Amino acid sequence: MRMKSKLSATHLLRHLVLFLFICIFLLTMVRAAYVLWQFPTVLETNSFVNVFLMGLRYDLALIGLLLIPVVFFGCLFGMFGFGRALAKGLVILFLMLGMLFVLLTELITPYFMAEQGVRPSMPELQAISDPVSVIASLWSSYMIPAVIGVILCMLIIIAYWARLETNRLYRFALSPLSAIPLLFVGLVLCGFAMYSQIDPAKAPLSPQSGVISAEPIINEISLNTGYKLLYSVVAPFLG
Repeated sequence: MRMKSKLSATHLLRHLVLFLFICIFLLTMVRAAYVLWQFPTVLETNSFVNVFLMGLRYDLALIGLLLIPVVFFGCLFGMFGFGRALAKGLVILFLMLGMLFVLLTELITPYFMAEQGVRPSMPELQAISDPVSVIASLWSSYMIPAVIGVILCMLIIIAYWARLETNRLYRFALSPLSAIPLLFVGLVLCGFAMYSQIDPAKAPLSPQSGVISAEPIINEISLNTGYKLLYSVVAPFLG
């Protein structure tokens, strides 16, 4: 009897690594732009290197959080022929939503950085009583940068969608011998990225634990908005 074809889990791993490097590149470029914006302050506080090193920790924490469902569902359902279509749909969904979340959170950040000197978290977003009027005001005041930002985000999303090669994704079920190790190792690495430490009894990396300067704006630059926003949502449940 002819054995059904199986894919190595490197098939999924390539997509995880692609998401990782694209997000790190995008977030680093955005952070570099903020460093140029606040370059005199960065030089005065001697925090140029620390901004990027701490920023990398937050970027990895965000990516680890976003990739948990991709690793879990992609490996778990992808090992079985009947779950192959479900695994494909969930992997594409979570990867695209994750990329869109990273882009949109950074797209709205310049307004808050310019007006309030902070990246937005849930309290800042909830403080906006009339979002429609705020959006209209921003559109009239920053129409050209907003249009450029939206176009860039759309181009990145389209290019990323094309790079996923959805027609080839999960053409066959994943081999359990490679999918099971990827499942466990992937979840451990995602958790480690979120906690930035071995001890899981401690709380995940928080925006307050990465203070590198007495200047608040420098600490905000070292963050990324996606992680700060998600952390502000789950922080009340962490105790």
